[in-house]
Amino acid sequence: MGYSAGGGYDLWARLVGRHIGEHIPGNPSVVVENITGAGGLIQINNLYKATKPDGLTIGHITGSLLLSQMFGQPGYDFDAQKFVYIGAATKENSVFFFDRRSGIVSAEKWRTSPSPVKVGGVAPGIWPDNLDRVMKGVLGFPTHVVSGYKGVTDILVAMDSGELAGGNGSWNNIKTNRKRQIEEGSTIIVLQCVTKPLEQLPNVPRMIDLAKTEEQKRMIDVIVQKANDYSMPFVGPPGIPAERVKIMREAFAETMKDKEFLAEVEKMKLNLEPATGEALTSAAMGVTRLDAATMSKLKEILFNK
Repeated sequence: MGYSAGGGYDLWARLVGRHIGEHIPGNPSVVVENITGAGGLIQINNLYKATKPDGLTIGHITGSLLLSQMFGQPGYDFDAQKFVYIGAATKENSVFFFDRRSGIVSAEKWRTSPSPVKVGGVAPGIWPDNLDRVMKGVLGFPTHVVSGYKGVTDILVAMDSGELAGGNGSWNNIKTNRKRQIEEGSTIIVLQCVTKPLEQLPNVPRMIDLAKTEEQKRMIDVIVQKANDYSMPFVGPPGIPAERVKIMREAFAETMKDKEFLAEVEKMKLNLEPATGEALTSAAMGVTRLDAATMSKLKEILFNK
């Protein structure tokens, strides 16, 4: 996986890793390796170009990199359409969070802020930055995107120090790591970036609820809602033999029903939203059907300074 230990991707990689070996012939042991840097880009390039396609190595990647590659960004040395999609245990289901001291205690407070609100990012084209830039470039919220953090954990630390007002991250991660702060009201959830509202956040608006025009809704649908469907896939490099792809997909599907796995999910209060490799393949390919004008506008929003 492409991020440091302790974050949402690491959590799911290790959770799946503890159980998937029991559903693969031979019951192999599973080792999680953190290959960090460039917001996961080093890991995904390595997986695509330097990993033997024998089915013995898979990657837990961020789906936003797939979207960026389809926009033709430099340094993305892979083809999103050629990865072997194994399955997904959940989605990003991101939320925007802020420190109460910032004064941003609601989406309306953000929208009407007299000065740009500092929110953390990782790198252009990475999921947190995409959401930040949608708020700024699509919805017009006063926003100063500060990129360069290694992940959501570092963004939270910067928020605590007052360096940032807030940022966004997976609800699974935030509700686990910020449970006390959310309950006491020092960390405020002001927005959810999902298609279906999260049960635990009935009074928090969705990003698309803030859209005023059909164009804004279309942009949010592509960058946020559809991309959320393939936001946290487990994938293999191109060229894995079909019989091994079948074994891995079946093992992943069985893991999602494993009693011990489900017990851990319940204990950690995580949201489980499994998807098959076939469904992920279809979702990830959807962006290739966008017209050139829409692609150009989306690229400008996500990557231009």
